[in-house]
Order: sequence, then C-alpha cells, then structure tokens
Amino acid sequence: MKRSLRQTRSRHYKGSVIAEFGPAIFIFVMVVFFPFLNMVGMAISYADCLYLDTLLLRQAALENVLVLDNSTNPPSLKEDLTCSTDPNGALNTVIKNWLKMGLGQFASTGAMPKQTCYIDLTEGTAKVKFIHLDLLVQCKPFLQIPFFIQVPGINQPVTFKFSGRSVIENIPS
Repeated sequence: MKRSLRQTRSRHYKGSVIAEFGPAIFIFVMVVFFPFLNMVGMAISYADCLYLDTLLLRQAALENVLVLDNSTNPPSLKEDLTCSTDPNGALNTVIKNWLKMGLGQFASTGAMPKQTCYIDLTEGTAKVKFIHLDLLVQCKPFLQIPFFIQVPGINQPVTFKFSGRSVIENIPS
C-alpha cells in the first residue's frame, strides 16, 4: 500500500513540472528574451549613431565654414554654413552615404537624421575657433513587442541626441 502511494506522489511531481514548463517558457521568452534582443539592437543603433556624429564633426571641422568679411574695417570673420544647410552639402552627403552604404543600414532609423551646425565667434581665440554640431536620430526597435505600457526601445522609437564641438581647421587670416 505504501509503495503505490509513493509512486503516485513521484508521478504527481513529474507531471507538475511538465505542466509548468509551457507557461514558464512563454513568460521567459516574452519578458526576458525578446526585450533583451531589442536592447542589443538599441545598443548597436546607438553605437552606429555615435559613429555618424564623429564623422560629421570631423567633416564639419574640415569644411571652409569661416570666410573673411571684407566689407568691414578691419576685415572680420563670418560664418558660411552651406555645408550643413544645403541638401547637397558635405554633411548631408555624409549622412546619405552612412544610411545607404555605411553603418546606418544597421541602425534601424525611422527618419533621416537631423543635424544642426553653428559657430560661436566669441568662443576661442583669433587662431582657434570651434564649430558645434547637434545631431538628432530616431531609431526604431528591432521587434515590436506588445506591452501594456509604452516603453521606448521596447515597443516605441528612441530619439538619440548628440552634441559636440570640434576645432575648425581652415581659418582664413
């Protein structure tokens, strides 16, 4: 009599483990695995966008963004930011190439990255001037996970904002 009672108890425990495996694996996949994939995708997108910011800062520093204004006495510097405002300018060309042939293919951007350049002529010295660049990139998550609340990076796009400055290489004298 005792022997059959033990067999039913061990059979009962084994059956409960099998019955709990299905809901446990579903919860693990939906709550841990897929959000983890999205977080890895967001980390890759962030790194790609940071690389784009570095490329744009380097290109902006090499462009001729300062020109001499000969209409004033003595001649003064004025800014010429056509490299960033013109749709075919150097900075917009870098962004287009990054999206089409570069790491932008892996960034899952939702829209074209927006960059803004400006120069503060009062900053620095007569020989050292800085160009500032602000970059906004919106990245979509890798997978759309149906959560009850909206979580950026899990089921909503994330906007990365980068700001930096670089020394202007070509200052007219």
